[in-house]
Amino acid sequence: MGRPKRIEYAGACYLIVLQGNNRQDLFLSNQDRRQFLLLLKSCKERYALKVYAYSLMGSTVSMLIETAQPNLSVVMQGFNTQYTKFFNGAHNAIGHVFSGRYKAWLVDKETHLAEMTRYVHLSCAREGLKDKPWRYQWSSCAAYVEAEHKEPIVDSDIVLRKFGGGRLKQSVRYLQYIKDRMKSTEGEVLPIVGGVAIGGEAFLNKIFAHRNAPRLPRPVPVEAARKIIAEVAGRHGVSEEKILGRVQWREVSIVRREAIHRVWKETRMGVSELAHLFHRTPSAISQIIRSVEDVIV
Repeated sequence: MGRPKRIEYAGACYLIVLQGNNRQDLFLSNQDRRQFLLLLKSCKERYALKVYAYSLMGSTVSMLIETAQPNLSVVMQGFNTQYTKFFNGAHNAIGHVFSGRYKAWLVDKETHLAEMTRYVHLSCAREGLKDKPWRYQWSSCAAYVEAEHKEPIVDSDIVLRKFGGGRLKQSVRYLQYIKDRMKSTEGEVLPIVGGVAIGGEAFLNKIFAHRNAPRLPRPVPVEAARKIIAEVAGRHGVSEEKILGRVQWREVSIVRREAIHRVWKETRMGVSELAHLFHRTPSAISQIIRSVEDVIV
């Protein structure tokens, strides 16, 4: 039997856990951690994600994210591939960086959102790395407990509204919320129902309704892509036919790279769709996108 498909729908929130292959470290330097967060920021912008919390440990990463579209699998496949290529290139390694399939539980935002941010932020305490999680550098906890919001990746406002009005009051109360859990002598257990969700039975029934609903094919935004290509062609004085054709002149290739990257970024077309549109192989499209992203990062 194949693995069950992820339950995906617009506005779905997931607690995601990534693990290193064979329990090996996902980060060998702080530069690795910084690159991971840069890729997360890029992914957030491209797919209009909400990132509620993250924690980068040694061999594990926990993230709490919300998808604007039913596309978690696409998001994570692209993200994991980009980080794997970066890690292997930076450390002269080959093979898998992540262990098998990532874990992802749907979270009931109405009842468990704040609790799951706390769960993520306490990862370092559970691992014995930090007795004051709000001071752990590689998590989003500081974005919640500081009086001023300083973390551009994290969408903390939605959670903090539950802790009163005014940023100072919210941050003080959230810090106490973290400390209250740390006083507990019992290990924290995720309230998982049905093996797929964090919430109650009503939430479980709701997400199963999403699973059973017929999935409509996603429209390919070719018209939007054509407008971008026409705009790039006009600005550089290069014909659309040359951009979409096989011409390998340097000046055309540079314009083509810009067009491919902009279409990928702005329409969220997949690599296969881009390959068909630009008459290239998926591998060539991936290399072009990666080369532009590397320059931007």
